[in-house]
Amino acid sequence: MRAWRVHDFGEPADVFRLEEVDEPTSAGLAQLGMSMGGWVPLEEAPYPMTPEWAIVDMRAAALALPDVTMARGTYPVPVPRPYISGQEGVGVVRETSNALGHLVGSRIVGVFIQPWGSLAETAVAIAPSIMPAPAGLDDVEAAAFVIPAHTAYHAVVRRGQIQANEVVLVTGAAGGLGSACVQLAAARGARVIALVGGAEKAEHCRRLGATETVDHAAGDEIDGIRAIVGDRGLDVIVDPVQGPSAVRLRRLLAPDGRHVLCGHAGGLEPIDPHFYVANVTLVGATLGGYPPAEMAAMFDAASADLTSMLAAGTFRPTPSQVVEFEDVPSVLTAMAARRTIGRPVVRFAESEEAR
Repeated sequence: MRAWRVHDFGEPADVFRLEEVDEPTSAGLAQLGMSMGGWVPLEEAPYPMTPEWAIVDMRAAALALPDVTMARGTYPVPVPRPYISGQEGVGVVRETSNALGHLVGSRIVGVFIQPWGSLAETAVAIAPSIMPAPAGLDDVEAAAFVIPAHTAYHAVVRRGQIQANEVVLVTGAAGGLGSACVQLAAARGARVIALVGGAEKAEHCRRLGATETVDHAAGDEIDGIRAIVGDRGLDVIVDPVQGPSAVRLRRLLAPDGRHVLCGHAGGLEPIDPHFYVANVTLVGATLGGYPPAEMAAMFDAASADLTSMLAAGTFRPTPSQVVEFEDVPSVLTAMAARRTIGRPVVRFAESEEAR
């Protein structure tokens, strides 16, 4: 099968290789367990068990910043090389472990873990992050659904506990995760301020429910936010970016405010322990690190809420462009330079729905 594989460290344009590789097999997966960095020999797994899995013939896959940071070696968790890149997508299940046999032949969306990432003609999704593709989503929309929706739900609802009438700043708001955070915060009745870079991204966020936008490309972002909130300050910062700007933004929090750290687009910076004197809370938000049973319960609960929101029209995926399989490195280069909006989606030749 064809797959985008990474052997070395560097920019995607330099280290992504389109290769013919062997397809994953049930016999091979039975010898492996799961770690934060991906599939590992069973004896190295923190939970010495093989997760439930599905071998999937891919129809479409979304591109995201972790494709870039894994290649660079700046992803928060080391990923052994070589690996197939890609973390999410949609496809038809060919074969599964015992507990997932009911999914064979069905169209699913899921999370795909290295080295069997989603940028391959056949990939491996793992439970609990597998669900039937929501009704009404075509392949392109479905490919861009799972990770932004579930990560945003974890950051906004579960960990951030955003409430109606709170003033919420979302950084990187026009990205895939940021777009989902804007929608979920707005759906909970918050006043959402979207921090973006450019007029096109600002308009994108307003369409998703942002009340105000601040364009950091047009002036100092702190001045722009202060002009909106005045002395009141922010109740919550939902921050998929972090980086050097995080400490400055945190000073805009009102007492008892929360800074939800849910991504690393701007890099990870040390945190000055003196932040505590401002009576604010730093909230880590990642879907990794929970015991398997708890992760399964969390995924099911979020899936139920998000599916209802899709049906009600209060949430939607944000695929921004459809690209060909051969164009993956160039699109990731554009993403690394912050020139993309939402989630770019890769079309596989076998997908008739992708458009």
